[in-house]
Amino acid sequence: MEIISLIKSGDDMAWLVVLSAAYGAVAVAMAVDFVVGVRRARLGGIARRSRSYKMTCTKAMKYFAPMLVLTCVDIISAAIFSVPAFTMAMGGFNIFCEWKSVMESTHDKEEIRRAASTMSIIIENKDEIARMLARILTEKQTEESAESEAKKEGGRHA
Repeated sequence: MEIISLIKSGDDMAWLVVLSAAYGAVAVAMAVDFVVGVRRARLGGIARRSRSYKMTCTKAMKYFAPMLVLTCVDIISAAIFSVPAFTMAMGGFNIFCEWKSVMESTHDKEEIRRAASTMSIIIENKDEIARMLARILTEKQTEESAESEAKKEGGRHA
């Protein structure tokens, strides 16, 4: 009964509207990013896998968990702030991140994919690369020591 009377008061209703708007705006921004991502993948001929779809769920956890914590902070600080400032700030940041994701060109995302592919190849072949570098360094040291020996012997004959 007491909860219903709190919700019916004007201040608390305004808080609910602002919080709902913050959470809703983030959800809409995520939906737009999801639709744009699927469309770009389809147009680019990139396979759409369940792992890619699950990334949206992971993103939702990364966005909404901190917002929920900040909502609790806002409730605690309600005596100081008349609006849920922390939740709104986090919501604004999340929307900005989604906007940047939508605005990134497909070319930029392809570059990121290629860089990740290159890094995975390097990581897979790290032992071979280490052996090659060790061999190059050993050859360099052998050449330098041969040159210094040749200089020493050349100096003795002079």
